[in-house]
Amino acid sequence: MNQQVRWLTRDFVFAAPAAFPNVIALEPERFRLGPATHTEVSPGLFVLALDAPGGLDLDGAFAALAADLLGLNSEVDWLVEPKQLFGRDARRGMAGMATAGVTEIVEVLLVRGPDERAWGFGRRSREIDERIAAQGFATLLDSLQALASSTSARLLQSQFHTQQRKRLQIAEAQTRPERNLPDPTDPVWKKRFAAAMAFDEEAAVEPMMTAAVALVEEPYGDPAPLGASRIGGGPDLQPGAWPTNAHGMRHPFLMQIDLAEVTSACGPMAPLPQAGLLSFFVHDDALLVDVVYSPPGARLVRFPMTQALIEASQAAIRLIDDLADNTKPGPLPHDEGDHVAATLRDDGTFGFSHSPDPVWAYGTPGEAFDALSDERWACVASARLRPVLTQSINVAEAQSRIEDLGVGSGSALEDISDDLRRAPLGTRSNARLAPVHQMLGYATYAGGQDCRQEVAGSAQQDGHADLTDPESWVVLVHINADSTTGRVFWDALDLTVMAPRSDVAAGRWERCVLLPG
Repeated sequence: MNQQVRWLTRDFVFAAPAAFPNVIALEPERFRLGPATHTEVSPGLFVLALDAPGGLDLDGAFAALAADLLGLNSEVDWLVEPKQLFGRDARRGMAGMATAGVTEIVEVLLVRGPDERAWGFGRRSREIDERIAAQGFATLLDSLQALASSTSARLLQSQFHTQQRKRLQIAEAQTRPERNLPDPTDPVWKKRFAAAMAFDEEAAVEPMMTAAVALVEEPYGDPAPLGASRIGGGPDLQPGAWPTNAHGMRHPFLMQIDLAEVTSACGPMAPLPQAGLLSFFVHDDALLVDVVYSPPGARLVRFPMTQALIEASQAAIRLIDDLADNTKPGPLPHDEGDHVAATLRDDGTFGFSHSPDPVWAYGTPGEAFDALSDERWACVASARLRPVLTQSINVAEAQSRIEDLGVGSGSALEDISDDLRRAPLGTRSNARLAPVHQMLGYATYAGGQDCRQEVAGSAQQDGHADLTDPESWVVLVHINADSTTGRVFWDALDLTVMAPRSDVAAGRWERCVLLPG
């Protein structure tokens, strides 16, 4: 069964019901949910959160907000009754209306939210679809989870723009003629690249092409074997290997790559080891990365990621942030309404447990848990990664040559780059836009600069004389932000983990650098 992607507003999260998986973010806190292949407003579910300065008059504002939520153009005779959601005052309205000669059933739940906020939830369908719409609406409301603290505007904007980008990609893909792209290792790519650069000889582009590993996301939801390549969820690690901060809180897990799978699919890919598991963790507002290598045959344990753990970690982080510097070791004060309990140890680390009060506990009341250092980068859903041998183009250098010499075509270069990125999908290259990540090859940083040049320049400023040559760095992994797991990279379109080539060859991982694109 597929795991659900959760969608954020400032005050709550929700998940799309199985019958309404097509979620369109019309604004950062306005959503329309429809069937997978349906683009009309009916049948549909609707979610809205907005500011209500001065407080919300539930009865006086109901008709106008309901019409805005559902996109109604005519007056509706609502039958309204008092309700509650999360203990907050609400109004539920039901009505039937005629639209172009067809009877539609509409329902709206309007809620007075916290801090002068308003929430709206609705459904709209023809009579023939009324049962599925009603069931979907009930499932949507059941999925709601109130947040202990407000989601930042920056994160909401990132979620919105990421979803918009996906919609544009899908729309563009649907306009392309159906065709199967050549295998990503086919010599035809060198020919196309040479034509884009206006080179007479194909050999002239060889210095700007290299072998790489594409990591194709498979549809998420199916359990992955222990130690398999995947993105999202919780890691497979040796006990005690999960990186932590000074408080003993675990850094969020990004992905893991089984190097034996890479070798099997692509052959030896120097300087990568031919076996073992690479696991990636991010921290300090995604400015730092920890890479953990588990050797072949290591005894791995799966550490599941749950929504309860993510939400409890959020509460734990807030507790730590509010703690006085002179706090003495021992149990911390625990008040009614606290979601977690904590103990400060002598070494400065913390032990956490869910609130013993079932009303406030996210997980099993009183049960200990290991909190995350930053819950914003964690996600419950995970997806398998399938390694595919591919080629990578040095787009930064190629574009620079076109601009400097005035020869070649920038649009043709962009076309071949986009096609080569999709080529590992094979027959699915037009059918759907599965995310494709990458190991080795080339990657660009914000503004189109070669990532190797970026980290080499930083190394020179930091006095690392052995790392000032761009060729001394490799793209350990390049992660796109359009993962099917629903993970959000804030304002970044991608993350790139760079590593010194000599370190990778020697099995050292402490000098890896994270670049948010």
